[in-house]
Amino acid sequence: MGALGFSLSYGLWVRRGEADGPQGRAFSLRIVSWIDRRITTPAFIAQLITGLLLVATIDWDLLRQAWLELSLGIYVLLTVLAITVYAPSFRKQREIAEAIAEGGAEGGADESAYAAAASKATTWGVIVTVLTLVIVVLMVWKPALWS
Repeated sequence: MGALGFSLSYGLWVRRGEADGPQGRAFSLRIVSWIDRRITTPAFIAQLITGLLLVATIDWDLLRQAWLELSLGIYVLLTVLAITVYAPSFRKQREIAEAIAEGGAEGGADESAYAAAASKATTWGVIVTVLTLVIVVLMVWKPALWS
């Protein structure tokens, strides 16, 4: 759950940075990137490992529960999306923001390019966050789906 809390704060960091202009925006995106690399991603990995260890200590048959099967499937999907789409989109957003902060529109780094990159990163960030929240709901609610 700690990883989710950090990732839910990303939007606040970015919005606050946007309000502070190009340098504030670049700074906030660097902070989000730092938090993600050093706290959020390792926490999500640790949650998977500890969750599987918990299942192993309780009963492997627990993996046959529909809510857990669905949660693990969504976890795999969101991991793939986070690595292949969201992370590169966010990285591009951060790079353009830093280029603008360092000197303006050099190399095509202008506000319209930033807006497009930010829109794509935000869209994928919301998708990944919603999938994460669905997992949390499934883990708490444990609905009887198909099993």
